Amino acid sequence: MSIKTSAHSPLVADLASRFQEAPWLVQQRERAFALYTSMPSPKLEKTDLRDRPWLVESIPSATTGGAGAAAQALLEGAKAAGGAYVYVRDGVTIETSLPHSLAKQGVVLLDLHTAVDQHPEWVRRHLYSVVPAEESKWAALNAALWHGGVFVHVPSGVRLELPIHFIYEETMTGKGGLPRSLIVVEDRASLSFAEAYLCHGERQEGVVHSAVTELVVGPDADVTAACLSRYGKGPTNFFTRRAKLADNASVDWVIGDVSDGFTVGLVESRLEGPGSKSTTRSFGVGYGRQRLDFTASMDHFGHHSESDITLMGVLRGRASSTYRSSTHIERGADEASSEQHDRMLMLGSRAQADAIPMLLIDENDVQRCGHAASVGRIDENQVYYLMARGIPRAEAERMIIWGYLQPLVDAFPVEPWRSEVASWIDGELNLR
Repeated sequence: MSIKTSAHSPLVADLASRFQEAPWLVQQRERAFALYTSMPSPKLEKTDLRDRPWLVESIPSATTGGAGAAAQALLEGAKAAGGAYVYVRDGVTIETSLPHSLAKQGVVLLDLHTAVDQHPEWVRRHLYSVVPAEESKWAALNAALWHGGVFVHVPSGVRLELPIHFIYEETMTGKGGLPRSLIVVEDRASLSFAEAYLCHGERQEGVVHSAVTELVVGPDADVTAACLSRYGKGPTNFFTRRAKLADNASVDWVIGDVSDGFTVGLVESRLEGPGSKSTTRSFGVGYGRQRLDFTASMDHFGHHSESDITLMGVLRGRASSTYRSSTHIERGADEASSEQHDRMLMLGSRAQADAIPMLLIDENDVQRCGHAASVGRIDENQVYYLMARGIPRAEAERMIIWGYLQPLVDAFPVEPWRSEVASWIDGELNLR
């Protein structure tokens, strides 16, 4: 098949030719690339992106070597949890596994390129429907050049007991990651989905990572979406994860970031259906010179919709973070309810944190809507209490921090992943 693309987007042409993509997808990519090139570098309230370079040199067609230690641990955890996973390294799909028990129920788990070929009707209907290219410069970049993604489809009425995993790893030879996850859960279905984004060590500056997750949740369906990221110094990292909820649907986000990179992230639920519910529980552990700008957002459209946001951050060294909780109750979303809780803990005098709660209420008939935010250091009274009982100071601080983070780490739906995240936190806090 001959693929025609415009001359100004050789990277789009490369993808179109390599995967023999359908004309509709090539057109979407070209449109998104045009948006990307025309958009100025974005400006955020607390994070300056003007001097961050945008560089996508090439789209990899091969990768070498094996999985790194962190990716290998998560892969083993995925296999131990039932063996439903897609593993991508440097933008190249390495392995896909779907147990027969899930396939027999009609579940589809494929890399996104294969899904475009085998299930074009589903992909064309839902791709870009939750995170459109017009949204931001980094969303347009992903929409134009995504590769190495995953597609999940859970049929109506199928309630999965086994979790599904997506593991994306970038090695030292990678040129930037642009994965896209498209998850479609039909009415009365249930899914636990865990995805991880891992980067090896310090990288060259100018590389861009832009990850997008689109989650379409049908009536009376429920989803737990757990997302881990570990970014290193050098690249600029963006992630956008959004769910669109129908009537009485439920989505629980569990987000964890343990990094020393430069990251801008958004996790959002659009509660479009009446009776829809969503929670976001997120923790971040920043160290070195990490810069994290993270927004957790709930947008209420449906009658009697409910949401809750809990954000917790721990920062040491010269790390700095901005955590935003945003709840928007649109006009007509009567009897909606929402709460926000933001807590930032700084270890040492050089770490910096901002907690910014935001409530935007356009409806008079609201059941409950509140927020609380705090930024501070470890309570010396708590440290003194533990030390007075014979516990060394370093161990006392470790106990206090783990009392703070443990409930969110325990919220991850897969035990091997919880253990791996705990080891990351222990290693980076360096509290031994």
